[in-house]
Amino acid sequence: MHRNHRATTISATVVAVIAAALGLAACSPATPSGTPTSPAAVRDGVDGLSPGQLARDFVTAFNDGDAHALAGLFAEHAEFVNIYGIRMSGRTGIEQGHEHAFVSRLDGASLEATDVRERRVDSDVTVVQLGWRLQRDHDADPALVVPDSSGVLTFTALRTDGAWHFITGANVTESTPPS
Repeated sequence: MHRNHRATTISATVVAVIAAALGLAACSPATPSGTPTSPAAVRDGVDGLSPGQLARDFVTAFNDGDAHALAGLFAEHAEFVNIYGIRMSGRTGIEQGHEHAFVSRLDGASLEATDVRERRVDSDVTVVQLGWRLQRDHDADPALVVPDSSGVLTFTALRTDGAWHFITGANVTESTPPS
């Protein structure tokens, strides 16, 4: 199948803009050193793993409290913004931010995927929206942990050398709009 030149140029431009904005032009998709601790980390770098499955693996790593596996789903120079607007830069920042959250405000919380949607932008770029519901343990201190809530995580996934990684992620909670 042939794509027209204009669509290819626009798609290449989208990829270039995203990559340039995040400093990914020379980025390697390799996972951080260390032994993978989840199925997501073991499959990292395998062509054919869909971006939607990466989002599901985010939920698994979250529920396992495995910040290393969660961060392994992201490219080295990725950006993640949590529900509080806290920006985590790079795979290391994403791992450190989630390590801290898992032992504090997310301790005892469980995440459920309610909906996963993929929107292919290009053969190597996909936007994934993951609907989620968060529940905390019944005995958790409501003053110290994230309350039961729901929302949408939006990821941009980039395939490099046959492997998909998230290059951006942003999380928002659902709320009732003002009248």
